[in-house]
Order: sequence, then C-alpha cells, then structure tokens
Amino acid sequence: MSPHRRATGLLSHTVGPRSLAVPRWVWWTPVALTALACAVDLPTPGGVSGDALLVLSSMTAACVHSLRWAVLLALLNTAVGLLFLLFRHLESDGSHAVVDFFALLVLLWATVPLCLLRLRLDRRLRATRQAAEYAQRAVLPPVRAWFGRTWIAVRYEAASHAAAVGGDLYVVERTPYGVRLLIGDVRGKGPDAIPAVAALVGCFREAAHHTSTLPLLAHHLDEAVTRHIREAADVRGDAPGEQFITAAVAELPPGEGEVRLLSRGHCPAFLATRAGVERWEPADPGLPLGLGDLDPGPWAHDSRPFAPGDLLLLCTDGLLEARDAHGVFYSPQQGLRESWHEGPPTVVDHLTRLARRHAGGVLTDDLALIAVTVTGAGPREQG
Repeated sequence: MSPHRRATGLLSHTVGPRSLAVPRWVWWTPVALTALACAVDLPTPGGVSGDALLVLSSMTAACVHSLRWAVLLALLNTAVGLLFLLFRHLESDGSHAVVDFFALLVLLWATVPLCLLRLRLDRRLRATRQAAEYAQRAVLPPVRAWFGRTWIAVRYEAASHAAAVGGDLYVVERTPYGVRLLIGDVRGKGPDAIPAVAALVGCFREAAHHTSTLPLLAHHLDEAVTRHIREAADVRGDAPGEQFITAAVAELPPGEGEVRLLSRGHCPAFLATRAGVERWEPADPGLPLGLGDLDPGPWAHDSRPFAPGDLLLLCTDGLLEARDAHGVFYSPQQGLRESWHEGPPTVVDHLTRLARRHAGGVLTDDLALIAVTVTGAGPREQG
C-alpha cells in the first residue's frame, strides 16, 4: 500500500449530524407562494382568495430566512394584499374586503416576531452544539494520523442531533510496547455518557504507557470504570445500577509483524489482508468493563499476523446495527473489500457513507471507527 494520502497532522473529529441543512428550493418557496397567490386571486376577484397563500409565504420566510428577508416578504405580501383589496372593490361592493385585509395584515406581520424567536432559539442551539464540541475535544483528543510507519484514521458520529458527543469513544497511544488502540461504547448515549467516557479515556492514556500486557491493561481499565460507576452512584445517592462499557484494546508491537486484540464484551473487529476480509471475534470476549468482579479471569488476548499493507478496523455497534427499512443489519465486509487498499482515511469515510445509506440516511446509534495499517515507509513524524 502506498501512503499517497500524506495526512501528517492531527485527525480532526467528524461529528454528525452537525446541522440540518435547508434545501435550496425552500429558500425560493416564499416568493413562489406569493406568485401563486396572485395567479389564483387576481383572475377571480371575489371568487378564490389568495390570502391564505400570502400568509403561508410569510410564515415560510420566517422559518428559513433572516429577519431582514422576513420583513421584506411581509412588506411584499402587504402590497399584494392591497392589490387584492383594490380588485375586490372594483368587482364587487367590497363590504367584507377591508375586514379581510386587516385580518390578513395581522397574520402577515405576526410572522416577524416568530422569525425573531426562531433566530434566538437557533443561536442557543448553536451555542449548545459548540459547547458539546468543546467537551468532545477535551474528552476525545485528536488522534495523530501517523506514528512512524503506522497510519491511522478515526471517524466519530453521534446519534443525537442536539449534541456532538455521545457514548462511543476511541483513543490511540504510542507506548514502549507499541501502538495501542482503544475503542468502546458506554451503555447509553448522549451527554450523560461523557463522564464515563472521560474516566476510561483518562485511565487508558496513562496506563497504556506503564502496563506491559493487554490483559493487565484491561484489568486497570476495568478497575477505573468500576470505581467511576461506584463514585457516580454515591454522588447520586443510589445503587450503581447497570452501567458498563464494552471495549476492545488492540496492540501493534514494534517489529513483530502481528496485531493483538483483547475484547471486553465488544463487537467484532475486521482484518483485511490480501487473502480477504476476516471477521475477528476473540475466542473469549469476556464481560464489559465495570463488570470485572463477575469475571476475575484470567483474561487473554488473541493475535493475528499483520504484514505491511494489512488493515485492522475497530468499530462500535453503531456500524453493525445500522438497519435498512426491512430491519436488515449492515455488514461492512463488502465495503471493506472495496476500500481497504486505499488506506485508513478512505476506509472510515467509505464505510460511514455506506452505513448511513443503508440506514436510510439516519443512524440511530453513535458510531466510532478506527482503521489502522502499517506501511512500508511512513512520512517523517512531526514534533
């Protein structure tokens, strides 16, 4: 595999959905509705009224446009309403036309304060999302694209439309024992999961550098999660409950040509080589982190050969449990076969796009991906 995409800096978080984009045609809808009102009302004065279409035009403008455009549409529709009033007086006695016009006027200009309210709420929502993104950067620091010859890409998308961070997590550390990767999924999602994510990520970033084996590292992580759950329950004044974190820890030992994987109740990994794509389910997946008291061990890891050019994909169940309209789960093997030789960034982008398409554009669970490969020659490390 040739590292033709030289992403040597920090990998930024990809969070979704960030915003609900308004289709371009919606922007022109208010003017189209005003034109339709003229086409309906003017040829039939006193017959078919276009007043409702004028009100709908101003309401649509208040929903999608700025305050200035909302006021301009209200002015335009007021002028058109005056035109309707003139035609109705010419064609009939117009006894009710003036009353109808003033009712129309009230409805048209009531859309302006509605536009102000929408803009105010939109500013609050943007501030909330920005705060969530800051929380994500603090909890899940950016991951380097290169560690020597090790090439890594990550992808994260939160299921919640209102928050940019959820219950999935990932972290990568270069240690004396090789590059170590952690991916996990907190029971639950959204901002409530952030404290548990922070506890696990913080423990991994420290223990990964001082723990010689994956089983021992997993024990440290389990103790940290168990301690967090108990302390959080003490603060709330209730029982610890059923919180836990499924997780997988992978390790690429330097110069050994293999990859090791230890799973604690987590979903399978995938290994792509020239021989094909293997769904890698450890022989002993164990219980999730936080439940280690029920599974004292011994814990063990699995290993596979990992030659330059091979690719390991770690994921959360947001990828594997994406369903189509018939309830069929998404399977990433085919997408991985199509893209693994293009490198980690292409893999995570391609699989996320396919999973979202499979689910009809809406992912119902948080999704995190880590793709990692070892190249023949990586770019010179920065800093």
